[in-house]
Amino acid sequence: MSTSDFVFEDENSFGERQIAELVHAYERRRPGAYFDTSSLEEISIYYFECGRMQESLEVIDKILSYHPSCAYTWFRRGVLLGNMGRQEEALEAYEKSLELNPDDSEVLLNLGITLEILGSHSKALESFYEAVSVDPLNVDAIFYIGYMFVQEGRFDEALDALTRCAELHPEHPDVWFEIAHCHNTLGNFEECLEANNRQIDIDPYSCESWFNKAVVLTQMDRIEDALLCYDYTLDIDPDFIPAYYNRGNILSIFRRYDEAISCYAEVITRKGEDAPAYCNMAHVMAEQGDTEESIRLYEKAVKLDPDLPEVWNGLGRGYMIQEQYRLAAKAHARATELCPDNADYWYGKGDAEMCAGYIKKALISFKKMTELAPDDYHVWMEYATVLSENRDHEGALTAYEHALKLEPDSSTAWYYYSGILFLLGKMKRCRDALRRSIDLDPDNKELFRKHCPPEIFDHPLFREYLT
Repeated sequence: MSTSDFVFEDENSFGERQIAELVHAYERRRPGAYFDTSSLEEISIYYFECGRMQESLEVIDKILSYHPSCAYTWFRRGVLLGNMGRQEEALEAYEKSLELNPDDSEVLLNLGITLEILGSHSKALESFYEAVSVDPLNVDAIFYIGYMFVQEGRFDEALDALTRCAELHPEHPDVWFEIAHCHNTLGNFEECLEANNRQIDIDPYSCESWFNKAVVLTQMDRIEDALLCYDYTLDIDPDFIPAYYNRGNILSIFRRYDEAISCYAEVITRKGEDAPAYCNMAHVMAEQGDTEESIRLYEKAVKLDPDLPEVWNGLGRGYMIQEQYRLAAKAHARATELCPDNADYWYGKGDAEMCAGYIKKALISFKKMTELAPDDYHVWMEYATVLSENRDHEGALTAYEHALKLEPDSSTAWYYYSGILFLLGKMKRCRDALRRSIDLDPDNKELFRKHCPPEIFDHPLFREYLT
């Protein structure tokens, strides 16, 4: 079949059958056969839509051999190369297109996307801004400006751009998702929920949208509503595994333990042996007081994934209950190795080390806690206790003073602080601290009377508070 058999008025006149015949003729062309630019464009599009990218690219290059100054063809070459993962070559094609037509907003948009993929974030942002300067209504370029700000953690600026995008194109497929993310990060949960609802209005069968709505409802303590959204998520996609985890966690909080276990069991049924699922089951069993079963499940999780810190932390807690303090210390130590910035893990380690008699190690653990959570009153109280038991009274004094700066009305802190002052021989300060403790909680007078040594009880500085 020769090309003379095809007569086309314009690029929109190609019917499905005609394109098939055109491609058939192209693939069986004789040497010297000629296809005009419109025909080649249709052939390239056909190959592209069929996923035959390399063949589509070859046709595009043939068009460029005829018309090397066609900016649009260079643009299409960039799109093709981008879809093939050849981003550096795509970049060159877009730059060539812009040399021929520097005011093409769509080319600038795609150039920015390619630069972002290649990690040139600042240049990508410049390209998006240039696209908007050429066409102020280019909603995708506006969206990507907001998206880039999200990636940089500049959420207020991101919201400005994303809100503008939503005003111009309320049905944009991704804008409400990003707006919700910004508001969630900023703690604007009502606004986040509104954005989630807008996203669901656009795509009511998106399991991701229902899942995200459930997450923010949980943050707002609207737990029953969150559970319903997780149910919708799983109705849409029964294999959406994160929903089972989160649903189980909520049910566990409400002590609906059997239902929680069922959620984690469903993960294992659908996914196979799964360390996080066994870990969560172990948490539930621990909550119910079944230490033996919780340890068994934690150990099963460890065999599947020995790098989950929460599993080791759970094992440590279980061993502590069984008074296997050395095993507990070892398990908690592994948790801190895997997640060195978690103060709770260091507390577990320090507590286990104290019980196991590893006092020096415990001191290091509790000191680490004060570095990770310097504004936590309880951390300083624990640290002070460990220092005191290690007979470091000066260190304990300083730790109690940190605690009192955070909680100046803590009768407990003043009480123990007075004891350390007594051991250091600072009697007047001890009396003043004891007075403060009793003023805050009169029951401390009787407590002190029961435990104070005779030299305090008979000391004139204290008599008026103890008799």
